[in-house]
Amino acid sequence: MTLTAVAATQAKQVPNRANQDAILAQVHTSPEGVPYGLFLVADGVGGHHEGGQASHIAVETIAELTEPLWSGLSDPLSPEQQSALEVGLYEAIMTAHENILAYGEAHDIRTASTVTCALIYGRTAIIGNVGDSRTYLFRQNNLEQITEDHSLVMWLVKQGHITADESRNHPYGNVLMHALGGPETPLIDITNLHLQLGDSLLLCSDGVWDRLTDEQLTEFLQTAVSPESAVNEIMAAVKPIHKDDHSVIIVKT
Repeated sequence: MTLTAVAATQAKQVPNRANQDAILAQVHTSPEGVPYGLFLVADGVGGHHEGGQASHIAVETIAELTEPLWSGLSDPLSPEQQSALEVGLYEAIMTAHENILAYGEAHDIRTASTVTCALIYGRTAIIGNVGDSRTYLFRQNNLEQITEDHSLVMWLVKQGHITADESRNHPYGNVLMHALGGPETPLIDITNLHLQLGDSLLLCSDGVWDRLTDEQLTEFLQTAVSPESAVNEIMAAVKPIHKDDHSVIIVKT
């Protein structure tokens, strides 16, 4: 098994505005020949000061605290090793929340960030998520959303108050129920996947999925000749209509 990752991010076209998204895509090979890596998309919450700083704190904290987790792993992972990775990722995300809170308090500002991430070792993927950035699994030409949005509109959909189609253009579409650095302790979703040969993970901020339907994303993944081509086509499709920073990572096994 191999891992190939391609990542891209771009700010929305507003003069003198920094990109509030932050991304990371790291691919390595263990001394035993096992591919592994960490992949992160964080989106500084719009309407809050220093959103870009919050997203970078999230990425840097999680990357730093998960680095020691790679040591001594076997392939396949034992149940104990998988559990340790899940706990380690959870703790890293919670520390990112605390670091963003501390930054806001030190500078007397409110700032927050979403994060969606995948920690992969061999055929095991540990997925972490807070907010409404998303991770999808593309397998055998089918796209499945793995993460659940922590947003007001998703809560309304689950309660049956609005439909999924109505949620796409809802006036409260940018309201999050959970985020790193927010006033409440965040809900951190951790799940795991067993990857198969040919699978792809797609991680993206809402600047991508809010502009492109699942059907459009599926078509890009189905027709692209490589992950790099798929990323380029997705970014090109978003660019003419983008009203938000937009980031995407594609990881192919």
